[in-house]
Amino acid sequence: MTLGLGIALATTTSFTVAAVGGSGNDERVQPGEAGAAVAFTGPSSGAAAAVPDRQSGASRNQEREPLETPRAGITVPRDASMPVEEAAPVQVEAPPVLPGCDGEATGSGLNGQVPESELCALWDGYPPIRADAAVALARLNLAYTEQFGEPMCLTDGYRSYAQQVAARAAKPTLTATPGRSNHGWGLAVDICADSYAGERWDWLKAHGPEHGWDNPRWAQPGGSGPYEPWHWEFTAAVAQIDDHH
Repeated sequence: MTLGLGIALATTTSFTVAAVGGSGNDERVQPGEAGAAVAFTGPSSGAAAAVPDRQSGASRNQEREPLETPRAGITVPRDASMPVEEAAPVQVEAPPVLPGCDGEATGSGLNGQVPESELCALWDGYPPIRADAAVALARLNLAYTEQFGEPMCLTDGYRSYAQQVAARAAKPTLTATPGRSNHGWGLAVDICADSYAGERWDWLKAHGPEHGWDNPRWAQPGGSGPYEPWHWEFTAAVAQIDDHH
């Protein structure tokens, strides 16, 4: 059997794809038969009828009915188009600066007896501090890490009453009376010497207050307390506590 391919072109409003057999008659080749082929057929009877109409002055803009689908074929109207849908905007929330901490604190509890629900763990497993102070310190730490290529090193955060008693016994001249330390409220941290020395001290003093943290005046040279450049506090919350006590 000799395969034949017939292509007929016409100015129509559609084209038809159909399966044709190898002979000149209208016999269709079933799928899987040897010699099956796909070819463009000539215009359907409806398409052929549309040609004289167009030649006699039919407008290109006139509405035309889709042509009848021929047997075993697919008719695609010339004006067919893929629908376009507008993409809805996607809101992407920024990741939290301290995963697992929402930064919300009610201020409940007593000095050295702050509920765990009020506290958030810091990066690298450091002792927790109060949630609002923790998120603010985490933001400061992100800026610090960008500046110096490594996070701040901390030695102390929240201290329970028992921990305050132990600290007072070990360092009586450098720790507050148990029950009166801002560590007991979860509002103070102690920074490792390598993280606050030299240019890092200058940077912290300049940028710490931008995030609510500062080395209190009493801990600086000439202050009312011992010189403690390592001791930093969440100043706004400390001021509120001082006002209520």
